[in-house]
Amino acid sequence: MKYIEKKGPPEPFQRCLRKHPQMNWDTFCRQEFASLKTLLANALRQEQGYLCCYCEEEIAKGVSHIEHFRPKSLYPQHDLDYYNLFASCNGCGKKEDTSCGVKKRNLFFEALINPTDKTCESRFLYTADGQILPTDENDEEAWQTIAVLGLNGPKLRRRREMVFQELENLRELLPDEDFRNYIQIRLQRSAKGRFCEFWTTVRYFTQ
Repeated sequence: MKYIEKKGPPEPFQRCLRKHPQMNWDTFCRQEFASLKTLLANALRQEQGYLCCYCEEEIAKGVSHIEHFRPKSLYPQHDLDYYNLFASCNGCGKKEDTSCGVKKRNLFFEALINPTDKTCESRFLYTADGQILPTDENDEEAWQTIAVLGLNGPKLRRRREMVFQELENLRELLPDEDFRNYIQIRLQRSAKGRFCEFWTTVRYFTQ
Protein backbone atom coordinates (compact mmCIF):
# COMPACT_ATOMS: atom_id res chain seq x y z
CA MET A 1 0.00 0.00 0.00
CA LYS A 2 1.47 3.31 -1.12
CA TYR A 3 1.22 6.38 1.09
CA ILE A 4 -1.12 9.02 -0.35
CA GLU A 5 -0.59 12.64 0.57
CA LYS A 6 -3.93 14.40 0.36
CA LYS A 7 -3.44 17.89 -1.10
CA GLY A 8 -6.91 19.20 -0.38
CA PRO A 9 -10.16 19.27 -2.37
CA PRO A 10 -10.49 20.97 -5.75
CA GLU A 11 -11.83 24.49 -5.39
CA PRO A 12 -14.98 23.86 -7.52
CA PHE A 13 -15.85 20.98 -5.20
CA GLN A 14 -15.37 23.19 -2.13
CA ARG A 15 -17.50 25.94 -3.67
CA CYS A 16 -20.29 23.45 -4.34
CA LEU A 17 -20.27 22.25 -0.73
CA ARG A 18 -20.32 25.83 0.55
CA LYS A 19 -23.24 26.60 -1.73
CA HIS A 20 -25.11 23.44 -0.74
CA PRO A 21 -24.24 22.83 2.93
CA GLN A 22 -26.93 20.14 3.31
CA MET A 23 -25.79 18.16 0.28
CA ASN A 24 -25.22 14.42 0.67
CA TRP A 25 -23.66 11.84 -1.62
CA ASP A 26 -26.94 10.85 -3.29
CA THR A 27 -27.61 14.47 -4.20
CA PHE A 28 -24.05 14.92 -5.44
CA CYS A 29 -24.53 11.95 -7.78
CA ARG A 30 -27.45 13.57 -9.58
CA GLN A 31 -27.03 14.42 -13.24
CA GLU A 32 -26.83 18.14 -12.54
CA PHE A 33 -23.54 17.59 -10.68
CA ALA A 34 -22.11 15.02 -13.12
CA SER A 35 -19.35 17.29 -14.42
CA LEU A 36 -18.29 18.16 -10.87
CA LYS A 37 -18.20 14.48 -9.90
CA THR A 38 -16.00 13.80 -12.94
CA LEU A 39 -13.70 16.65 -11.89
CA LEU A 40 -13.47 15.17 -8.38
CA ALA A 41 -12.69 11.68 -9.70
CA ASN A 42 -9.99 13.09 -11.98
CA ALA A 43 -8.46 15.04 -9.08
CA LEU A 44 -8.32 11.90 -6.92
CA ARG A 45 -6.67 9.84 -9.66
CA GLN A 46 -4.16 12.60 -10.33
CA GLU A 47 -3.39 12.99 -6.61
CA GLN A 48 -2.64 9.26 -6.39
CA GLY A 49 -0.45 9.19 -9.48
CA TYR A 50 -3.16 7.17 -11.27
CA LEU A 51 -2.74 4.17 -8.97
CA CYS A 52 -5.48 2.41 -7.04
CA CYS A 53 -5.41 3.57 -3.45
CA TYR A 54 -5.19 -0.01 -2.20
CA CYS A 55 -3.58 -2.41 -4.71
CA GLU A 56 -1.58 0.10 -6.81
CA GLU A 57 -2.83 -1.10 -10.17
CA GLU A 58 -3.02 1.66 -12.77
CA ILE A 59 -6.46 3.23 -12.93
CA ALA A 60 -8.21 5.44 -15.44
CA LYS A 61 -11.68 6.81 -16.04
CA GLY A 62 -14.08 3.93 -16.58
CA VAL A 63 -12.01 1.39 -14.64
CA SER A 64 -12.13 3.10 -11.26
CA HIS A 65 -14.60 4.59 -8.81
CA ILE A 66 -14.66 7.06 -5.96
CA GLU A 67 -14.05 5.05 -2.82
CA HIS A 68 -15.22 5.97 0.67
CA PHE A 69 -12.63 4.70 3.12
CA ARG A 70 -15.23 4.97 5.86
CA PRO A 71 -18.31 3.57 4.10
CA LYS A 72 -20.98 6.17 3.51
CA SER A 73 -23.65 3.74 4.71
CA LEU A 74 -21.99 3.62 8.14
CA TYR A 75 -20.55 7.14 8.27
CA PRO A 76 -22.94 9.41 6.31
CA GLN A 77 -21.33 12.43 7.97
CA HIS A 78 -18.16 11.68 5.96
CA ASP A 79 -19.80 10.95 2.60
CA LEU A 80 -18.47 14.20 1.07
CA ASP A 81 -15.39 14.57 3.24
CA TYR A 82 -12.54 14.87 0.74
CA TYR A 83 -10.12 13.23 3.16
CA ASN A 84 -12.35 10.14 3.21
CA LEU A 85 -12.43 9.89 -0.60
CA PHE A 86 -10.00 7.98 -2.81
CA ALA A 87 -9.80 6.50 -6.29
CA SER A 88 -10.02 2.72 -6.26
CA CYS A 89 -9.87 0.19 -9.06
CA ASN A 90 -13.04 -1.74 -9.89
CA GLY A 91 -11.94 -4.98 -8.32
CA CYS A 92 -9.06 -6.29 -10.46
CA GLY A 93 -10.70 -9.56 -11.43
CA LYS A 94 -13.74 -11.81 -11.66
CA LYS A 95 -16.25 -12.14 -8.82
CA GLU A 96 -14.14 -14.72 -7.00
CA ASP A 97 -11.03 -12.56 -7.43
CA THR A 98 -12.30 -9.12 -6.46
CA SER A 99 -10.29 -6.72 -4.38
CA CYS A 100 -9.99 -3.18 -3.06
CA GLY A 101 -13.09 -1.00 -2.81
CA VAL A 102 -15.33 -3.51 -4.61
CA LYS A 103 -14.21 -6.20 -2.18
CA LYS A 104 -14.43 -4.01 0.93
CA ARG A 105 -17.89 -2.60 0.21
CA ASN A 106 -19.41 -1.74 3.60
CA LEU A 107 -16.87 -3.61 5.72
CA PHE A 108 -14.87 -1.44 8.07
CA PHE A 109 -12.99 -1.56 11.33
CA GLU A 110 -11.21 1.30 13.06
CA ALA A 111 -7.78 -0.31 12.68
CA LEU A 112 -8.10 -0.76 8.89
CA ILE A 113 -4.88 0.70 7.51
CA ASN A 114 -5.52 4.00 5.75
CA PRO A 115 -3.35 4.91 2.75
CA THR A 116 -2.99 8.41 4.24
CA ASP A 117 -1.20 6.87 7.25
CA LYS A 118 2.48 7.70 6.77
CA THR A 119 3.43 4.30 8.21
CA CYS A 120 1.34 2.30 5.74
CA GLU A 121 4.25 1.52 3.40
CA SER A 122 6.36 0.07 6.19
CA ARG A 123 3.55 -2.19 7.45
CA PHE A 124 3.83 -4.59 4.51
CA LEU A 125 6.46 -6.66 2.71
CA TYR A 126 6.37 -8.32 -0.71
CA THR A 127 7.58 -11.77 -1.69
CA ALA A 128 8.99 -13.07 -4.96
CA ASP A 129 5.85 -15.17 -5.51
CA GLY A 130 3.67 -12.05 -5.43
CA GLN A 131 2.33 -12.11 -1.90
CA ILE A 132 1.82 -9.07 0.28
CA LEU A 133 2.36 -9.86 3.97
CA PRO A 134 2.64 -7.88 7.21
CA THR A 135 6.18 -6.80 7.98
CA ASP A 136 5.48 -7.92 11.54
CA GLU A 137 3.78 -11.32 11.50
CA ASN A 138 1.97 -10.33 14.71
CA ASP A 139 0.43 -7.23 13.11
CA GLU A 140 -3.22 -8.29 13.18
CA GLU A 141 -4.35 -4.97 11.71
CA ALA A 142 -2.21 -5.57 8.63
CA TRP A 143 -3.49 -9.15 8.28
CA GLN A 144 -7.09 -7.92 8.50
CA THR A 145 -6.43 -5.13 5.99
CA ILE A 146 -5.03 -7.62 3.48
CA ALA A 147 -8.07 -9.87 3.94
CA VAL A 148 -10.74 -7.15 3.82
CA LEU A 149 -9.22 -5.65 0.65
CA GLY A 150 -8.43 -8.99 -1.02
CA LEU A 151 -4.84 -7.91 -1.66
CA ASN A 152 -3.60 -11.49 -2.05
CA GLY A 153 -6.10 -12.43 -4.74
CA PRO A 154 -4.73 -14.61 -7.57
CA LYS A 155 -4.58 -11.84 -10.18
CA LEU A 156 -2.76 -9.38 -7.92
CA ARG A 157 -0.30 -12.05 -6.82
CA ARG A 158 0.45 -12.96 -10.44
CA ARG A 159 1.03 -9.35 -11.39
CA ARG A 160 3.32 -8.63 -8.45
CA GLU A 161 5.22 -11.82 -9.18
CA MET A 162 5.73 -10.59 -12.76
CA VAL A 163 7.16 -7.34 -11.40
CA PHE A 164 9.65 -9.29 -9.29
CA GLN A 165 10.65 -11.44 -12.26
CA GLU A 166 11.12 -8.39 -14.49
CA LEU A 167 13.32 -6.68 -11.91
CA GLU A 168 15.35 -9.83 -11.31
CA ASN A 169 16.06 -10.07 -15.04
CA LEU A 170 17.05 -6.41 -15.25
CA ARG A 171 19.35 -6.70 -12.23
CA GLU A 172 21.19 -9.53 -13.95
CA LEU A 173 21.50 -7.60 -17.21
CA LEU A 174 22.47 -4.14 -15.95
CA PRO A 175 25.54 -2.96 -14.04
CA ASP A 176 24.69 -2.22 -10.40
CA GLU A 177 24.83 1.56 -10.78
CA ASP A 178 22.67 1.51 -13.90
CA PHE A 179 20.14 -0.71 -12.15
CA ARG A 180 19.96 1.61 -9.13
CA ASN A 181 19.48 4.61 -11.43
CA TYR A 182 16.76 2.77 -13.30
CA ILE A 183 14.88 2.04 -10.06
CA GLN A 184 15.20 5.65 -8.89
CA ILE A 185 13.72 6.88 -12.16
CA ARG A 186 10.98 4.25 -12.10
CA LEU A 187 9.86 5.33 -8.64
CA GLN A 188 9.44 8.95 -9.68
CA ARG A 189 6.28 10.44 -11.12
CA SER A 190 6.36 10.56 -14.89
CA ALA A 191 6.05 13.80 -16.84
CA LYS A 192 2.30 13.04 -16.98
CA GLY A 193 2.09 12.67 -13.21
CA ARG A 194 1.92 8.88 -13.12
CA PHE A 195 3.60 6.47 -10.74
CA CYS A 196 4.61 3.01 -11.91
CA GLU A 197 2.22 0.19 -11.10
CA PHE A 198 2.89 -1.70 -7.86
CA TRP A 199 5.15 1.11 -6.69
CA THR A 200 5.76 -0.32 -3.24
CA THR A 201 6.64 -3.73 -4.71
CA VAL A 202 9.30 -2.09 -6.88
CA ARG A 203 10.68 -0.14 -3.93
CA TYR A 204 10.66 -3.15 -1.65
CA PHE A 205 12.62 -5.19 -4.20
CA THR A 206 15.62 -2.90 -3.76
CA GLN A 207 15.59 -2.78 0.04
